[in-house]
Amino acid sequence: MAHGQKSHRWALTQGSFSLALGLTLLSLSLLTVSAADEYDYYSWQADNFHNGRFYTKQPQCVDIPADLRLCHNVGYKKMRLPNLLDHETMPEVKQQAGSWVPLLAKRCHADTQVFLCSLFAPVCLDRPIYPCRSLCEAVRDSCAPVMETYGFPWPEMLTCDKFPIDNDLCIPMQFTGNHATQPPVSKVCPPCDNEMKADNIMEHYCASDFGEYTKLTQMIPSNIQI
Repeated sequence: MAHGQKSHRWALTQGSFSLALGLTLLSLSLLTVSAADEYDYYSWQADNFHNGRFYTKQPQCVDIPADLRLCHNVGYKKMRLPNLLDHETMPEVKQQAGSWVPLLAKRCHADTQVFLCSLFAPVCLDRPIYPCRSLCEAVRDSCAPVMETYGFPWPEMLTCDKFPIDNDLCIPMQFTGNHATQPPVSKVCPPCDNEMKADNIMEHYCASDFGEYTKLTQMIPSNIQI
């Protein structure tokens, strides 16, 4: 019963997230039109994020494939390719994004998916929209300790100082306050955090290197015929 209630609450949270993200992207799409002559976003991108990299092909809008597990249910249907991490082909996007799917299962922050997908599968608008620096910092502060538990540092490609501050055109946090962070991840070591079922217990028991001492109360002669 408790598990069902938790799943229901998570489904409601995801629904609220999709609505909030949709409204945010609608606002950003209007801003990109109204502020096109006032905000040189491509100049900022080339100077501070991509270091002046030129792509071999023009950006295009493509459908987010169902097997792009990180982002296929993020709240929008089309993405910009090349993406904002310099991945120019869909196979490359899928390969690199697949490494981050396990982090979503940890639910270390409610905005983990929107942050990662804003880079791996950016929404298809007239100009690239990066995550706000505060969004990056919130996800990093909640998820970096989880990654470090498994031996993975927060990667340099996601250094938060690279992203625009909140008063620029960027994707902000979708959740604030107590709704931003999911329940803390268990501090138990990963091998000890698995549910021990009967088969697992027997397997570990048989594989263990130990001896068992018992006290004999009766000896049965070996020459008895049964």
